[in-house]
Amino acid sequence: PENMTASSSLLNMDTESWSLYSDEENNLYYVDFATLSVNLNDIVVTRDDGEVVLREQVLDLPVDTIYEIDFNQYGEGNYTIELRSFTDVIRRKVSI
Repeated sequence: PENMTASSSLLNMDTESWSLYSDEENNLYYVDFATLSVNLNDIVVTRDDGEVVLREQVLDLPVDTIYEIDFNQYGEGNYTIELRSFTDVIRRKVSI
């Protein structure tokens, strides 16, 4: 019991456990990889109707990457940003 590893809490992620910074005036969102406790496989952005507007593999990016999502090209609406690792998916809803 005393030598339990931290890996048991690795999947204890919720939407507040990753850093998403927004520049709402310019419809930009940033994902700070350095604050994540997992290595991301890909980032997916979908509209409320399920249409995928962005899907990018990010596995090979450095762990200190700050990934920019520019919503100006998608237009106004409600979107879900998904950060996907091999073991989990973290979702955050945003409105543009």
